[in-house]
Amino acid sequence: MPHDFPSHGTVYSYYAAWRDEGMFVQLNYDLTGLARVKHGRKPEPTASVIDTQSVKTSTNVPLTSQGTDAGKKIVGRKRGIVTDTLGLLLAVTVTAASLSENAVGIRLLDHGK
Repeated sequence: MPHDFPSHGTVYSYYAAWRDEGMFVQLNYDLTGLARVKHGRKPEPTASVIDTQSVKTSTNVPLTSQGTDAGKKIVGRKRGIVTDTLGLLLAVTVTAASLSENAVGIRLLDHGK
């Protein structure tokens, strides 16, 4: 931590409180809306793109947080994102690679609720 910041415990307690209140989700929502307006769009996206990618993990990763993507034969994790048509990030999730694309997509769509 920079020397002019409070102690790590104090900074983390603020971060955890803001995270639990959904402050960062709301901030991303507001900033995405402002960026869309700047590009001549409405603040709320009417279309989005969902994509997933399975990635290998190192041998140090706990087995409980990874799985096998049977289609790609990859042992690791699966990351999923939702972007609007401008490419602005709307939601992100990281799961075990064994989770299906449908399940990851549902999780991503529920993320905004």
